[in-house]
Amino acid sequence: MRRGTGYIVIFVVGAAYLSIRECVDGKREKSPEIEIVHEDVSQINAATATRDALTATELIELADCSSLQCVQLYMKDRSPDFVHASKGEFAAQRRSAVTDTAGNELVMPLSTFYIDVNPQANWRAAHTIHKKELGDKLLEEFKQLGFQLIDSDYYLGIRNKQYRYASSAYPGKSLYVTSTYEPWYRKGLYNTKVTWPCFVFEVYRDKQ
Repeated sequence: MRRGTGYIVIFVVGAAYLSIRECVDGKREKSPEIEIVHEDVSQINAATATRDALTATELIELADCSSLQCVQLYMKDRSPDFVHASKGEFAAQRRSAVTDTAGNELVMPLSTFYIDVNPQANWRAAHTIHKKELGDKLLEEFKQLGFQLIDSDYYLGIRNKQYRYASSAYPGKSLYVTSTYEPWYRKGLYNTKVTWPCFVFEVYRDKQ
């Protein structure tokens, strides 16, 4: 099924760069695509950042963006809570421990916001969250804004089914939510195999 939207905002809960990664055997290794951050967790948590994810209202506003420049200007006003790690890759400034499927603790940002900067690709923006309780909180924010479940399908060409929500208070925009281990194809934090559950939020401006 083809998606019925013109612009996409995807809030992906994942980090733009993972500071420390635990191997299955318990040893730490450095991923070649991810820069090791030498500050410890206590130093990071003591930083000026005050939150770990964008709000429902912010995602709805970001759905009006259709260019990297627009997103950059919007996210610039959200620092120091979020950093622009690389082109089209934003991540929460603070880092926390996330437990993967093998029980290993990985220190990373609890959310990312990625957009597709490939000129050959369709516009895509995704907010990915790396902890279920944080994802549940964000979904509840949308429900408080009147978003109700409409249907579910494979809208974006990813393997996981997405759940579509809409609100009469925000006509012309739809929210798509899914849980997955493949939130984004080979980019930033997700350049190697993802072993922790991700909760992806996308807000689209519907086609007229």
